[in-house]
Amino acid sequence: MTNKKEHVEAAHNSNTTSWARWLGVLGLAAAVFASLMLSLVALSIIKTLPGCGPSSGCDKVTSGVWGSIPGLNWPVSFIGLAYFVGLLVAWLKAAPSRNLLLIMRFGMLCSIGFVVIMVSEGSFCRWCVVSHAGNLVAWLCAEWILRGSRSSNSEGGRTAAVSFCVVTVVLAILLPIRNAQESNRNARELAKNQSEIAAGPANTESLSKLETSNVIGPADAAVKVVLFTDYQCPDCKKTENLLTQVARQRDDMSIAIKHYPYCMDCNPKANFTSHPNACWAARAAEAAMIIGGPEAFEKMHNWLFEVKGAFTKDQLEQALNRMGFDPASFNEIMTSDAVLADIQQDCVDGYDLGIFYTPMMFINGVEYKWYYGGGDINSVRRTVDIAAKSNQNSIVPASRSQKLFEDWKSGRKRGTPGNALESWRGTGPVEIVIFADYQHDSAKQADQIMRTMLEKGMPIRYAWRHAPFEYRGENPWLVEDSKNLARGVEAARELGGDEARWKAHDWVISNGGRLNRAQIAQGIASATGLPEGSLLEKMGSDKLRNKLLKDANEKNRTWRSHSPLVLIEERNVPRWRDPTIDSQGFLEAIVNSAREEQMQKQPAGSSG
Repeated sequence: MTNKKEHVEAAHNSNTTSWARWLGVLGLAAAVFASLMLSLVALSIIKTLPGCGPSSGCDKVTSGVWGSIPGLNWPVSFIGLAYFVGLLVAWLKAAPSRNLLLIMRFGMLCSIGFVVIMVSEGSFCRWCVVSHAGNLVAWLCAEWILRGSRSSNSEGGRTAAVSFCVVTVVLAILLPIRNAQESNRNARELAKNQSEIAAGPANTESLSKLETSNVIGPADAAVKVVLFTDYQCPDCKKTENLLTQVARQRDDMSIAIKHYPYCMDCNPKANFTSHPNACWAARAAEAAMIIGGPEAFEKMHNWLFEVKGAFTKDQLEQALNRMGFDPASFNEIMTSDAVLADIQQDCVDGYDLGIFYTPMMFINGVEYKWYYGGGDINSVRRTVDIAAKSNQNSIVPASRSQKLFEDWKSGRKRGTPGNALESWRGTGPVEIVIFADYQHDSAKQADQIMRTMLEKGMPIRYAWRHAPFEYRGENPWLVEDSKNLARGVEAARELGGDEARWKAHDWVISNGGRLNRAQIAQGIASATGLPEGSLLEKMGSDKLRNKLLKDANEKNRTWRSHSPLVLIEERNVPRWRDPTIDSQGFLEAIVNSAREEQMQKQPAGSSG
């Protein structure tokens, strides 16, 4: 009887251990995935991740002081990836040992520490949270599996250590290679940018958009720098510090400040608020200028960056007293509608000039693209020298459409391997790929622009790849409906080839919406002449499900945050739907430029 009871208990414990082990594996797999995504960003293989755009909590965590090991410039995400891969390999090989549990306890303490740092800094990184949550699940499972066990087996620890070292070595090989590639590309772009600054601008249409009275330095300076800034933006503080250091060594340079706070309280062009006190900081700077002129503005400007744009009412009052302002009259001007209007006008000017994030800098009217490796003091000093020697001191910035065009032209080519298997419309040499959701109005707009180009005989061919997503704003839709529309189109291709595929595409563009599978199959059958039953059967196939997944993955790897995503000659076209530009004309201009590039690369005597 006793043996039978022991046998039952052993079986029960074995089942519990198995269940806990595989739950731990799932937790570690999630942690590996999240840390892998962060590592790919660190390697510049992926541009950005959802929730990790400029000035986001994720960006602050990964780019801040806790984002890498001081002195080594080794991303913390690399350590996380190697650690979680090591644990996952060990767990897949065998149930966790007590030796491995000790390692996991230390890793859990590290996770807790990073979570505390995120909370204390007010920076939420969803990808970091996923990795730490996965770590927590695995640790709890390990504690459960090994409760009461005294096993000292060290095999799990050795397996994890070996795997950790292997991943670290691979990353150590990849990082310098990617850094060298990035440095070479940045050096080329920076040299091109400096040549543009030396040549001086040609367009005078946007002259007024850089005008401001907030000038530090001589008004007649040969080198005029205009900085669109946000006092709570870390990169702005760093850039302003570099400019100040360079200006102190010269008597021919001025720095003009225009505001672009990422706060919806005062910025009519902001779609989100990431810096809640930035508007009050901008108001304080403007009030100082009105009351005390350039000298008072400079004092306030320096203090605002010193406190990183964050202050309480009492802290501001103390600062005002130190600077010699009367707090009551200062507050009256700071909260006035006139000051708000000035800040809002700066924001509109920045938007019209194509601002994407702060800081945005102009040197003698040409945008200085500091993000191409030009964010160090030597690069800034060299660029200012070039501007001074060129004698180009008329401020003539590019228009917003020109700025967006240059963003495409200088963009990195991002190969999408699946394009070779796509169905193309048109036979021209300039390739356009659209990643989109059929229910998105802008996707229909993009398709219409492509049709118009083909009707005009422009040298393009374009492919439509699927990127269904769920939208919960005005006129919401469900992602499953979008997937069904995409499956219907791909089912038509499976059954009737490219011609049937594009007929189905046209039907979906014209009629798609919240339709079920049967309605979609019926509509596409009517448009293509294909059997409705066969279409329905194909729409449910694993092949089409994998096709959609592949499209979505390639879209996310290329440029995750935009939909629809338009690639012309493998380069992302940013903000092509901008309401201030003619989207049709803008995309046609890019196509013409792409064709000119192709013609220039062709050998003499050849035709294309």
